[in-house]
Amino acid sequence: MDDQPQALIGREKELSALHSAAEQASRGSGSLLLISGEAGIGKTRLAEEAARMADAPVLRGGAILDATPAHGPIVAALRSHLRADPGALDAVGPLRPHLALLLPELGESTAETDQQTIFEAVRAALSSP
Repeated sequence: MDDQPQALIGREKELSALHSAAEQASRGSGSLLLISGEAGIGKTRLAEEAARMADAPVLRGGAILDATPAHGPIVAALRSHLRADPGALDAVGPLRPHLALLLPELGESTAETDQQTIFEAVRAALSSP
């Protein structure tokens, strides 16, 4: 059996948009994209194909309506990034204890924080090399 993925049919427009965003990200202009739709229509396959074509790392997180916390997809994306590269978030520096509130695997979390600091910690994590 061939391990090559089958051709993606009928998703040229969507794949082109994802490829364009990945190219912009590789030039330093990151972005956040949302792929949504009914179960079984090929969202995961589309994301996998776009990630395969990208020249830069692609972080992916998923959500289930009414079952995933608001920050769940971002945590999932950062967690998968950490699995692939355990030192990936070292560049967040002093924001690491704040980020550890969302990602306990980063170590000890801070006792006090605020929403703006958490947002900055997530921004730093998403923009770290």
